[in-house]
Amino acid sequence: MDFRLRLDGALDEIYEPLWKLRIQLTDEEKALLRSKKVRRLHYIRHGGASFINTHHTYSRLQHTLGVFALTAHFEPDNRTLRAAALLHDIGHAPFSHTLESLPGVDHHEWTREAVFSQEIVDILAHAKIRTTDVMDYIDGSKRSLLRNKDGILHADHLDSWVRSAFVGGYLTITTGELLEEMSYRNGSLQFTLEAGKQVTELIWEEARMQASPANIGVNAIMRKLAGRVIHKDEIEAAKLPAMTDTHIEQLLCSDPDTREEYEQLLMESWRIRVSREKPAFPVETAVLSKLYLAMPLIQGVVITEYSDEYSQDCLATINQLTELLGTYYVWWEC
Repeated sequence: MDFRLRLDGALDEIYEPLWKLRIQLTDEEKALLRSKKVRRLHYIRHGGASFINTHHTYSRLQHTLGVFALTAHFEPDNRTLRAAALLHDIGHAPFSHTLESLPGVDHHEWTREAVFSQEIVDILAHAKIRTTDVMDYIDGSKRSLLRNKDGILHADHLDSWVRSAFVGGYLTITTGELLEEMSYRNGSLQFTLEAGKQVTELIWEEARMQASPANIGVNAIMRKLAGRVIHKDEIEAAKLPAMTDTHIEQLLCSDPDTREEYEQLLMESWRIRVSREKPAFPVETAVLSKLYLAMPLIQGVVITEYSDEYSQDCLATINQLTELLGTYYVWWEC
């Protein structure tokens, strides 16, 4: 009997340890898990450079399997949606969102290209799954628990927030209890009021983490260094979705122009300073342009509109978090 936590498509089932769900795999799902495009995700850190100074060390494949497990739990017979859950992140560059402000980096377009690649198309076609239908689920054109375009909390973000809270030690409800307090109707995840409030707290906490010096600082330095070696080695941006974090790290370690600062980033991240006030010396610039604030549904009503008192609290928090958007300046303390 093999180890149940294998995630490489070698077994007939997946055991997802965060949600504690056991999912029987179809033939196409095993093939997708064995594909190079999906396997690569295990070598992309979900939190980007935050692995350096936080507990966010898990991979984008681990997150993908969490989303897949939720999808298979609530829509077990929808093989197209299940395939979309496995493929929804395959266009990410190394270090996930860290490099996205570099010229030519677009993980949404790269995801589309990867889904329509011959490797993936052949797997889906063998299972009589239409690639266009998979893509419609991924980009939210076809509303589902995986994605939507109306600002309602979906499985992709839910797994991210719960996974982050679990790793961070501030998850106040077990995933088993949370699943019991959830339902799925009309393409949307629904929550009881108490569970919805707890999930909303996770959304706030994740937004604060995204806007924290801990997150902004290391990712700004990583982006600068990666951009330098990518430009110097004349690596086309279009090659990034075939690369892993390790590929970039090897370049950083071997290039004399980045080796010393990259080692400093790994070993002395505590020296990074972040401010919204621009100092009078050269610094890196980081722009926080977006926070993920999709809200849960309570009996079909967005939680921010469910009750007057709680609505006011939510809107006040959203306003406070929105003030965190903008330009930050990053430098090394001497």
